[in-house]
Amino acid sequence: TDTVTFLVGEGRRVVVDAEHFFDGYRHDPAFTRSAVQAAFEAGAEVVALCDTNGGMLPTWVVEVVEELRDAVGLPHGRDALPGDALLGMHAHNDSGCAVANTLAAVEAGAAHVQGTVNGYGEPTGNLDL
Repeated sequence: TDTVTFLVGEGRRVVVDAEHFFDGYRHDPAFTRSAVQAAFEAGAEVVALCDTNGGMLPTWVVEVVEELRDAVGLPHGRDALPGDALLGMHAHNDSGCAVANTLAAVEAGAAHVQGTVNGYGEPTGNLDL
C-alpha cells in the first residue's frame, strides 16, 4: 500500500494488477480480499484480478468477482460513476477461456478489461482484444 499511497500523493492514477489473484483466493480468500481492500483504501482506482495461470472457468470467475465486489463494497461496473473504484480482469488463455472468463467478470461487475492485440502474451497468450 505504500507504493499506491505514494503514487496517489504524486497525483498519479493507480491500477494494481493483482498477479495470481485467483490462485491466492483459492488458498486464502480472507487474506486476498484484505489485500484488494487495502489497495482501494490506499487510493487505487482499479484492481485487476489476474488469472495468471489461465486456469479459471467462467462460473467460478462470476462467483469470485461478485463475492469480492460485495465484500469490498464496490458498485457493479454498469452502475459505476466517474471516480468510483473498479474491479478489472486480466485473463491468460492457457485453458482457452480468456474471452469467456473476461465476459464472466464483466457480467459479475468488473468494469476494467485488460488484453493484448492478437492475444500475444506468455505463456499461451492473453485475452485477444
